[in-house]
Amino acid sequence: MKNLVLLATFIFSVCFYACNDDDDLLGSASIQLSVEDDSKSDIDLEGIEVKLTNVIDNTESVAKTNTDGVAFFEVLAAGTYNALVSINEPEKNLIINGTRNDIVIVSEETATVDVELSVVNPKAGLVIKEIYSVGANDGYKSLFKDQFIEIFNNSGETLHADGMYVANLYGNTGTAGSTTDEPITNVLSVDDYVYADFIDRIPGGGADYPVEPGKSIIIALNAMNFKEDNPAAEFAVDNTGADLERYSVKWLEDKGLMGNSWFDFDNPEVPNMTNVYMMAPQNLWLFNSYGTAAVLVEKDVEFNDSGIVDYETDKSSSVYKLMRIPVEKVIDGVEILENSKSGAFKRLPKKIDAGFSYLKADGGAFYSSMSSRRKIDEESSKALKRVVLLDSNNSAVDFESIDVPSPRSYDDVKY
Repeated sequence: MKNLVLLATFIFSVCFYACNDDDDLLGSASIQLSVEDDSKSDIDLEGIEVKLTNVIDNTESVAKTNTDGVAFFEVLAAGTYNALVSINEPEKNLIINGTRNDIVIVSEETATVDVELSVVNPKAGLVIKEIYSVGANDGYKSLFKDQFIEIFNNSGETLHADGMYVANLYGNTGTAGSTTDEPITNVLSVDDYVYADFIDRIPGGGADYPVEPGKSIIIALNAMNFKEDNPAAEFAVDNTGADLERYSVKWLEDKGLMGNSWFDFDNPEVPNMTNVYMMAPQNLWLFNSYGTAAVLVEKDVEFNDSGIVDYETDKSSSVYKLMRIPVEKVIDGVEILENSKSGAFKRLPKKIDAGFSYLKADGGAFYSSMSSRRKIDEESSKALKRVVLLDSNNSAVDFESIDVPSPRSYDDVKY
């Protein structure tokens, strides 16, 4: 990744005034970009789109910078905002990201906020295409046994997934009403490491799990058909087409721990992932059902007891044993939080995911059948005449919320 840092200074001002019997909310905001271009990439400051999202009512305001690199928001309501800048320059193979969460704008006061933007050189490779974790809206028939992750080949050549790790990162997600939620970054730094509670590895000797361009590999928690004998089958998923499943009962029992065979089934027709690390003494789930942060990790990493760190807070009497993962070894990662107000709870550093996504802006996607899916990059797909997915290292841009899971949904898309 080239080192390009743009400094965007957000100046927000709002004021109230009374006119006769009506109270009108007036406000003004300006954005002034000061560019430090070490890479000499010659970024055009005019026409950069800046989006502000009010996290209270989720309304959005969009403005573009003028020739001086300034975008004006003339009327804003007092409240809390998330700011997003995303610039795609495909002719230079550059994507520029910038986010700033929880910007508080107070009536009759001015807030000044610095936002750092970073450049991504898109690397065509294996990326997370979809994560389904929140449970089906089928009357608890599926529970969370139906989770899956889909990994997509975004390149133009066949790649092999053998030996790659898949991990869920531990951390609260900003659940509304929680009195114990605390960002993991209050205790542990994510500059050099991220922290997992579940890690599994794709088996194989190097050529057993090829992934063709524009195709996927699916890892299911249980490779079962949850539609079968299900009165709410339209909300459920059939995971029997998965390439791998995460079965861990025997692995746990071999360690003298308790494997939950009611929750975890072994489909003999589907190969199992290699279990590497599990924080909990039971295999209750893989992904956080309130909002997960998942990463793909390079195959040349070794995990052992020396990488385990303790995580504890003043709000909990428990000590959690987490396995650290070097940030430099993360191939791809996505941050999914509980709602639009949860930006403080990010578990991934901005170099991996500059923003965050969510299934519902107001939260409450638990047992909704909703899933998080990466979008298609229409411009690149048309140019290359194959499906290419957005990969800006910013899930606020790259991912969308869909009503039901959609494994292999891009297989039949043609360009």
